Amino acid sequence: MKTLVQRFTAGLAATLASLVLAASAHAAIGGADAADATLDDQPADAFAFADDWNPHSGPNGDTSGFGNAFDAHGSGAWQLLDRADHWDGFDNTGQLNFALTETSATTGLWTVTNTSSTTIITLDLVMAIGAGNAAGAWLFDDQTILPGETLDGTWQIQWLNGGGSVPAFSNVTMFGRDIVLTPIPEPGAYAMLMAGLGLLALRRRGKS
Repeated sequence: MKTLVQRFTAGLAATLASLVLAASAHAAIGGADAADATLDDQPADAFAFADDWNPHSGPNGDTSGFGNAFDAHGSGAWQLLDRADHWDGFDNTGQLNFALTETSATTGLWTVTNTSSTTIITLDLVMAIGAGNAAGAWLFDDQTILPGETLDGTWQIQWLNGGGSVPAFSNVTMFGRDIVLTPIPEPGAYAMLMAGLGLLALRRRGKS
């Protein structure tokens, strides 16, 4: 028959074991950082990681994983731009079209294209990748994309899942804020502008 001390010791051991198991089930940031995602040959301006977070969830996506982490780079509400996973690709219904490919389970390429031929778009752009019951988000601050331009990028997952391994890609979600659309003058507008400046110059000469 177990003594009181033996029972207490066994109970304490079981409690400690359950705490260790619970802790080991959590994902960890590992070696993940802002340099793990690039766009137009430039690393991201900032990175945020969160355990038990899926940016792909909800009708408008879930920005809670990077929450206020990017506030130093801008303000305003985040807007869901598009998302994709292993089963469904990007919808690509807006001015920005996205594509993502996997070169391995944890690395790949991505692109963003400005489909307008007349409008420059500038925005805070976030790419958030879910993998292993956690996610990482990369911020490209004040990113400018010219009319008809496609920017190429890379991505890599380096955080760790609960088992201490780098998890495979699951989904990607794109968010934007502080979106500014700047129309560019059409060639005819340039001609009218130059003609107007010419007339103004002639009038000034006539008065002198």
